[in-house]
Amino acid sequence: MSSVVRIGNAQGFWGDRGSAAAELLAREPELDYLTLDYLAEVSLSIMAVQRERDPQAGYARDFVEVVRSLADYFQSGGRCRIVTNAGGLNPQGCAAACVAALAQAGCPPLTIAVVSGDDVLELLRGNVESEISNFKSQISNLKFANLDSGQSLSAVRDRLVTANAYVGAAPIVEALRLGADIVITGRIADPSLTVAPCVHHFGWSLTDWDRLAGATVAGHLIECGVQVTGGISTDWLEMPDTADLSFPIVEVNEDGSCIVTKPANTGGCVDERTVKEQLVYEIGNPDEYLSPDVTVSFQSLTVQDLGNDRVRVSGARGRPAPGTLKVSATYRDGFRAAGTLTIFGRNAVTKARRAGEIVLQRVRNAGFELRDSFIECLGTGACIPAVPSTIDESQFLETVLRIAVEADDRPAVECFARELMPLVTAGPQGTTGYAEGRPHPKPVFRYWPCLIARDLVQPRVELVSEGARRVGPAQRRPTAMVSNGGPALRWFHPTSQRPSRLGDLAYARSGDKGTGANIGVVARTPESYDLLLAQLTAERVGEFFASMGVLEVIRYELPNLHALNFVVKGILSRPLRVDAQGKALGQALLEMPWPGDQP
Repeated sequence: MSSVVRIGNAQGFWGDRGSAAAELLAREPELDYLTLDYLAEVSLSIMAVQRERDPQAGYARDFVEVVRSLADYFQSGGRCRIVTNAGGLNPQGCAAACVAALAQAGCPPLTIAVVSGDDVLELLRGNVESEISNFKSQISNLKFANLDSGQSLSAVRDRLVTANAYVGAAPIVEALRLGADIVITGRIADPSLTVAPCVHHFGWSLTDWDRLAGATVAGHLIECGVQVTGGISTDWLEMPDTADLSFPIVEVNEDGSCIVTKPANTGGCVDERTVKEQLVYEIGNPDEYLSPDVTVSFQSLTVQDLGNDRVRVSGARGRPAPGTLKVSATYRDGFRAAGTLTIFGRNAVTKARRAGEIVLQRVRNAGFELRDSFIECLGTGACIPAVPSTIDESQFLETVLRIAVEADDRPAVECFARELMPLVTAGPQGTTGYAEGRPHPKPVFRYWPCLIARDLVQPRVELVSEGARRVGPAQRRPTAMVSNGGPALRWFHPTSQRPSRLGDLAYARSGDKGTGANIGVVARTPESYDLLLAQLTAERVGEFFASMGVLEVIRYELPNLHALNFVVKGILSRPLRVDAQGKALGQALLEMPWPGDQP
């Protein structure tokens, strides 16, 4: 057994670069494992619609092409093992498609395992047949309350489309023990894709909490792909060769600590800044980061920049995993559509707003009721209205008019779509940008997070295809654990002696969690952290975003990382906004005037 297991990631979301896996293995053929993450909160609802049209669908078909692209690698003796949640609602179908793709490519059969059992839709619907009366009683008494609102599931039970529990590493460990070259799962917690290879490689116990915590942190660092190598970084413009941003690698040690790195001579970078940005991404309470494998504290983490795109992360502490599993459920909630037109010329913003109001008025005049509507003049600061534009509206010569609507019934949304395009000739002079034509109504799927008792979820492991035994440790060169010369501190360039905005002192990353958002803020220097502690309060953040419907702001402190994490509840309760997932909130907060006592 090697003292280090090397795990790469080549997919951060469904739609990421399909060529990344082959590229990464061409550059790093000695990787032990490669993870690919395809599932976001509502991904399975999209797969459900696909499966309604085709019973053989319901998985990320992109992954089949990734496997096809790796046929030459496997034929040439490559031994990297693949772990992915691309199976979605139909991991068996995904596995069968991969078997066929490899056969068509002339690749000898591989051993492919499937992990299922995460689908708990019928449990939530209450359609469970069981001879065990205790079990029936347990199910009927569950409310499956929404973790954001506290609302009982009864309000939406008849509209449920999917419900999948976040399963942990244990079934993947079993699949690897059975010799799987490729493990295809349904809904698995993102970090567990990395935790399982570590448990299997080192033979850890599933109650070895500190080691599991370290592996969970490693998984969290690479689960979003290039986000840890410079993607969506606050200082993205400073990243070298962003056209060739490399996907990341973690080298996990037996004690659970890891080194984050990337292949040599590739784009982006791995340094203290990029690692800390990803560490604070969507973590909630940093002392209680919950996963199905372990409860992790980030409060004792240390980040050491070794230079040469190598950063050591250590010190994670773990406690027993919760007795419940999180469920990601989705339900149908009407229809929506959004359309854009570009308005150019004097008073463009005023004209665009008036044009948007005309469209909505015509929908009402036609007798239709819209549940919600939103008019945005993009390019004027409308993406995040909390940040005031420094330019007078009358000075804008162009804007992109975006109108989005929701309704209970499809005909109301279809009426909106019909009424938008006549602006091409009936709207203000300078209306253009209509090449995409009339918008199309789409079903709305709402996210319903809830909890389920762990013992009600029974993961299953099966071998779908058994090939010649190919798995085994790669013959690797020794890995250098230190660098010569240390890190180059190239990542802080103060804009002035006296900071005028929060962004002069910090960098940030944000993302969605249901109707709320996480905004992680990392000080650029230890001295700046003292200023953030004193002046970047939860109250001040709440006031800054007050116009966006904030219900509550909770501040968590991470002094070991010189960082703060803000959980901003209710800020994403208007999903018609162009920034529905809160990805721009961190950059917006960095525009907060500084010093903190400035109005």
